[in-house]
Amino acid sequence: RSDSMKRTFKQMMMLLFAALMLAQCAQHEDKTLRIRGKLTGVKDSLLFAITGVENGEPVFKDTTVCTKNGEFDLTISLDSVCLMEVIDGANDRNHRYVGFYALAVPGEEMILEGDINKGWRFGGSEVYRQLNEVEKAIQPVNLEMRQMAQQFDSLVHCKEFTEELEKQYSERGVTLYNKLEATAFVFAKMHPNMEATVILINYLDVDAAKKLVKLLHPSVLKGRMKSFVDPRINLPSMQTVPYDE
Repeated sequence: RSDSMKRTFKQMMMLLFAALMLAQCAQHEDKTLRIRGKLTGVKDSLLFAITGVENGEPVFKDTTVCTKNGEFDLTISLDSVCLMEVIDGANDRNHRYVGFYALAVPGEEMILEGDINKGWRFGGSEVYRQLNEVEKAIQPVNLEMRQMAQQFDSLVHCKEFTEELEKQYSERGVTLYNKLEATAFVFAKMHPNMEATVILINYLDVDAAKKLVKLLHPSVLKGRMKSFVDPRINLPSMQTVPYDE
């Protein structure tokens, strides 16, 4: 009877181990990102624009979802960590940009809340709680830059643009970019181990991005964020154009 109990216990332990391994494999192979939440200021739809890399070239994939009172819940497929833009559909159709950047991370859940015009927050998985910390640092500058771009477009559309205004907006744009760059470096120095910090390179020109990457811990750069970082550092087609060029 003792031997039988031992065999039964051993079998149970083997089954438990196998179940744990299957669960871990399933989690590791999860190639989907769930996105849900509510954003006020959205009229009827949101565009989730993904930029990935295949064979050394950027690949774009857009998903548009209809919203109900600003609410949404969708799941998208991903092979690796990509850049995502969350864009208001109504403004996009009118050729106006109202949106923001995010990381698209497979196997995670992103919760979005707030106002797409005034300020937004990330929640959900740990990486998105981290991304919210990044947002709190850079969002004020990004909103300033968006407001300036909208004013610029309005003046151009109304044909009220002058050479003097162009000079003023150019100078203001450079000032805001420098402010954003300084903010990004301060945050990276304070959070070198945070995965979500890598999104900051998307706001910078390639020289600044390379400097910022050197501040990050190797565990971040060699992990799943490698597929996001490497192309933006090494591929010209994926590099950000400086604001003053």
